[in-house]
Amino acid sequence: SAAAALSCFHVFALQSRGAFGVRWGRGGLTPSIFLPWQTQLEARGNVELRSGARVAGISGGDGDGARLSVAVVGQEDAPIDADAVVLAVGATSAARLAEASPALRDLPSCARWSELRGVTCVAVRLFLKPAARTAGLGGGAHDATLLPPSVAQAMAASPVAVVGPKVLPELEETGFCIYDLQRMHDEFASGDVAVLEVDFYRADQIAEIEDDAEVVSLALRAATAALKLPASALDASAVVDSAVVRARRAVSHFAPGS
Repeated sequence: SAAAALSCFHVFALQSRGAFGVRWGRGGLTPSIFLPWQTQLEARGNVELRSGARVAGISGGDGDGARLSVAVVGQEDAPIDADAVVLAVGATSAARLAEASPALRDLPSCARWSELRGVTCVAVRLFLKPAARTAGLGGGAHDATLLPPSVAQAMAASPVAVVGPKVLPELEETGFCIYDLQRMHDEFASGDVAVLEVDFYRADQIAEIEDDAEVVSLALRAATAALKLPASALDASAVVDSAVVRARRAVSHFAPGS
């Protein structure tokens, strides 16, 4: 099952990285994976990708061989006719589609889709004033960083730190990952600032914080606490730019029986 596969991946690949040759993406996934994939599919001549088109509902398909009709938001008068539909969406989107789609609503296999849940994620990218370059670091595509030396040494074995919940009192159920993007992404490797990312999971309360500066402060405190460093190791005064992305219920929540 998906839950079992994800559980094995988490335990063996993330918590026991020495047992697997884990490779993290060099740069964003869109240019390195999705755009080449799109090019390859469209080159076949029988594939059309509609970027930004959102499905409003699926109807039809009542009998053997009956075609389906896929309604697209903003194109209600021009549905897409299809012989079959493959859903490649997250849990919360699947639940909403089932509720809005006569072709799905009455299927026994979709009866409990309304119970499917998603995990809220908050990604915080921090651009920091450069410190002395630390080289000879392991685990990444590049071996040097401009992060403060104490932070670089705390992450010497890998540019990724996977952290569970309860690192701070306000992170009772929230886990997170810390990424030194200068060691992972070619675009940052030769830059003149350090780039640190902190991605929070099960982060509903953080997503409700409207002030980005408050979220940045929490990310800095969480990172230093997880790396067992004093708060001064990553001070807010070192942040020259930042970006906060809130993705509410965006990641499917897998659990036994789901």
